[in-house]
Amino acid sequence: MEKQTNNQLLTKILAEVKEINKKMGSIELETTQIQDDFITITDNGKLKTSEILKKCREKFKVWSYFSDDKLDEQFPPPKKPTSRKFKFEQEASDYPNKSYNDLKEMGITKQCITLRERLLFESEYFKKEGKHLDVDNRTFCAGSRYSGGNVPRVDWNSYYDGMFVDWCRPESAGDVLRSRSAV
Repeated sequence: MEKQTNNQLLTKILAEVKEINKKMGSIELETTQIQDDFITITDNGKLKTSEILKKCREKFKVWSYFSDDKLDEQFPPPKKPTSRKFKFEQEASDYPNKSYNDLKEMGITKQCITLRERLLFESEYFKKEGKHLDVDNRTFCAGSRYSGGNVPRVDWNSYYDGMFVDWCRPESAGDVLRSRSAV
């Protein structure tokens, strides 16, 4: 009888913790593992892209070029969970001075981070480190495309003092515009 009571108590506590996490705005990922300087991000597809951005807004200041409707229309959740591993580093370092067109010609755009993955990464990095990604560089989310062919980019904008979600043309390249590549 006592064992059943303990199990019931544990179930109640776990339900309360889950409710507290919801209220605090945590993004529920199926799996987030940080190991050996890498982060594995699993996008379970349960949240719309606008909902991921909303969860970020609950933690820190965010500006987005895209409306919620455009985010959800242009960058929908995956149909089935996806899981990819990225370097756990503050600044994007992959492919400086390479445009989307360059990455496409190299055949590696499918390896590059998507907008959804970048938003999830920001939330997890902030949760663990208390800092933001891409203070000096911008992540070129070459794994995603906006209608008309433009590519989303994300950084921590010091002038705005917030996460900045914007876009650039597929031919854009520069030293501070870099992708993050799945390993």
